[in-house]
Amino acid sequence: MAEMHQIAETSVCNLRESRCAMTFKPSLKIYSAGAVAPPLQKAVALFEKANGLRCDVRIGRPEDLLAEIERDKEGDIISTGAEYVLDDAQDRGTVVAGSRISLGFRRSAIIVPKGNPKGISSLEDLCAEGVRIGIATGGCLKGVWDDVASKARLTDRVRRNITNHADSCGAVMALINTNKVDAIFGWNAFQKIWPDTCVAIEIPQDLQVFRSTAAARIAYCRVPELADRLLHFLVSEDSWRIYSDYGWIHR
Repeated sequence: MAEMHQIAETSVCNLRESRCAMTFKPSLKIYSAGAVAPPLQKAVALFEKANGLRCDVRIGRPEDLLAEIERDKEGDIISTGAEYVLDDAQDRGTVVAGSRISLGFRRSAIIVPKGNPKGISSLEDLCAEGVRIGIATGGCLKGVWDDVASKARLTDRVRRNITNHADSCGAVMALINTNKVDAIFGWNAFQKIWPDTCVAIEIPQDLQVFRSTAAARIAYCRVPELADRLLHFLVSEDSWRIYSDYGWIHR
């Protein structure tokens, strides 16, 4: 009797395992910096639909995301707005060097509030008395104001009007949204991401700064083949079309 009971229990366990195997679908845990997340989320949604799977996209400051990844030792893909962020992560062994790809480029621009109340149209206008400038001291915009102002030989005059520092793209845009500054150094794509609150003022081509939006497989990835499939999709024409709609440049 006991033997028959054991056989019955084994059969139930096997049935449960079989059902779990039939219902299991692979998933990816994706980390993304905030200002590069909108096109990534749309591209991932296409990938999910085409492959019948689910992806969990976590959005935040790159420094916070990498700290979480390194603490928990989990995650499959990370995307950031500048290559130097992944350089650091690669040196720490957090991302796989050979998996890194560029998803396109953003060019620097002056970002002003909708309506442009100060009438800013050039870098020279940023040097006018009373103009309040915001800059990012972290994330993908780190150092961009210096690169642009130095090319224009306006470093001292621009610096004099810098009134606010922010630690990320989202935080520097918040300075515009809360009327704390009259302009920030940002990316052309900001106007596509926040069309209701800002306008991008173009900088002369010889003064522009370009930075690559990067993605890579995380060293703790559980499903490397699936992660690589998504990375491959992110450099396809279908994905690039989404990024282009948001202002990214590919050629």
